[in-house]
Order: sequence, then C-alpha cells, then structure tokens
Amino acid sequence: VWAARHLGHRMPERVAGYDLAQELLRAAPSERRRVYFFGSAPGVAEKAKAKAEKLYPGIEIVGVRDGYFKPEDNAAIIEEIKAAKPDLLLVALGVPKQEKWIAAHLAELGVPVAIGVGGTFDVMAGVVKRAPRWMQRAKLEWLFRGLHQPKRIRRLMALPRFILRVRAAKKQ
Repeated sequence: VWAARHLGHRMPERVAGYDLAQELLRAAPSERRRVYFFGSAPGVAEKAKAKAEKLYPGIEIVGVRDGYFKPEDNAAIIEEIKAAKPDLLLVALGVPKQEKWIAAHLAELGVPVAIGVGGTFDVMAGVVKRAPRWMQRAKLEWLFRGLHQPKRIRRLMALPRFILRVRAAKKQ
C-alpha cells in the first residue's frame, strides 16, 4: 500500500490476510460456501478449524491438511482437495510458497477461490499472537511479528531494500 501510494497510485487501504479470512469464514455459512484449510504445522489447521466452527456456527469445513509435504505428495493433496469440492481454499504455507503453490495447481484443483493466508491458522489456533490493535493501525504488525518471531528477521531485512527500490523507481 505504501509503495503504490508513493508511486502515485490510489490505494484505499491494506487488508490483512487474517482479516480477509475471518470475513470470508463469517460469510461462508449463510452463503453455503464449503471451505478447506491447507497449511501450517501439524495440528494447527485442526485447531483453527475448531475455532472457526465455534466462531461461525454452521460453517462447513470440508477438509484440513497440514503444510508439511514433499513435492511427490502434491498429486495426493490435489486429489484430496478436489474430492472435498471446496468453494474456498485457504492456503497457509507462508509467502511466497503459498502463492507459488496456488499458481502452479489452481487449474487442476477446480476450486473457485484459493487465497494465501500466511499465518492465519496460527493466529486462529492460538499458536501465535496477533499484534495489538494500535500496532495494526500504525502499520507496524510486521515489526511485532519480527520481534516475537526472530527467525523472520532475515525476511524483514528485505523491507529497507524494497523501500530503496520504490524510491529509485519514483525518481525515474
């Protein structure tokens, strides 16, 4: 959002993957949408499913699978998802793995909507805490996650390089 605005493009707001997922899950029962949870560590998606069933009565979660697999498992995973016939596939494999996986397999999945949701299942399951509201509003959620998950520091170091590239692009 910052980069788009900095380069002169109108961008109304940032929508966090967690917030988007919650809104889609909230609407799923009344719209009779079937949902599949794919990703996160073993046991996490199951806990997120239980939380969704508690928060959104009547939700139909037609499948759950963790995100620990080998490339040779892809065919079986795809068949499992196809057999469940979800209307919405939430994929929590982390950026950019989830986006690459969706792009590579969307056509064969036959799923109307597939979205990469990052750490959504971890937050839903209570494994990871979400940043306080003031940090979310201040657009510092990334900093909160970096401080609480030091393994992310290397990825966060890409942010200064990104800022420099955006600024350089604006000068051109």
